[in-house]
Amino acid sequence: MERQNRSVLLIFGTNLLVLTLLGYVNSRLGGYGFFLYAPGLFFLPGALYLDNLRGMPLAFLTGLMLDQMVESSFGFHAFVLCLLHLLGSKWVRGSNYRKALSPIFFQVSVNLFFFVAWLLWIKIFGDEFLDWTMGRWVGDLVVSSLILVPLAIWMPQLCRKLLVIAKSHPVEIADPR
Repeated sequence: MERQNRSVLLIFGTNLLVLTLLGYVNSRLGGYGFFLYAPGLFFLPGALYLDNLRGMPLAFLTGLMLDQMVESSFGFHAFVLCLLHLLGSKWVRGSNYRKALSPIFFQVSVNLFFFVAWLLWIKIFGDEFLDWTMGRWVGDLVVSSLILVPLAIWMPQLCRKLLVIAKSHPVEIADPR
């Protein structure tokens, strides 16, 4: 139990660190008219290394932090990340995860899903503070997707290395490679 709770805290700390760094990068990119939107990074480490009892609250809290960071409707990212944690957990424990590029494609496709869902949310519910034009949306999507690919490789590996260092790495889940 202690090892599993330590795993949650390590992954939560990593998510918080990456969210803080994304916020800093976005403060710099905003001057050039781009917004790096990468919520697809935050569900896979929890799905890989945590059970649903610990992974769902982690996804929910990370989603609430994302909601605050991007000033979206309270709970939008939290509930979607919880759903994706459930789907990701089933996918990780299935046979398709062992393919080399599968995690990257899964995270990029989840990020695309978030882009589309958030754009629809903004357009349907008319948030006047988040006016995202189609040109800006496509530009942000392309930049975010290009930057997400190396981050999608790095984030699960960082979490795994931290869990191994802290002796919290789950025995059931072997190295994905």
